[in-house]
Formats: sequence, C-alpha cells, structure tokens
Amino acid sequence: MAAFDPVQALETHADSECSVQFWLPDAKPFQCASIGEAVAYASQHGGKWNDVELTVHRAREDIAYGTDKTRMLIDAQERAAKASKPAREIGDRN
Repeated sequence: MAAFDPVQALETHADSECSVQFWLPDAKPFQCASIGEAVAYASQHGGKWNDVELTVHRAREDIAYGTDKTRMLIDAQERAAKASKPAREIGDRN
C-alpha cells in the first residue's frame, strides 16, 4: 500500500462533496461542497487539536480520513496557500 499523499488527495477530491465531524459532545457533521472547503473548515474550527474525521462522499464508496490524515491535509493546504502568495519585496512594510 502506498503512503498517504495529502496533496494528491486534495487534487483528486477537489470537486467531491465532503463532511467534517468533530468527535466532541453534541458536535454535528458539517457538509462541504469540496475537500478544500472541508479542510479549511476543519482547520478553522480546531482540527489541529481536536479529534476530527473528514469524509469524502463518492458515488460508490465514501473515503474517511481520521484525525492524523485530516491534520496532514490541513498542513498540506496551508503550505500550498503560503506557496501561492507572492513574496514581499525588500523594503515593503505592509
């Protein structure tokens, strides 16, 4: 079995509906239109320190990513966002 590649997962499931479930009392799943939206939601709502599961809803089968893989997805999305921002120019104070 190949190692989990979070960048590939983000690309492969870019247009797949997903849900995010935090394993906290009374937490309800949050539905998202894409894996990018689901990862962003998880990141913004404590996915780096709370137990969370991200599920990609596919026609034939769902794919569930547990806490560790969800955190890998969050990290990969954050790295991609940083890489896509233009570097500040020397002397730029903003």
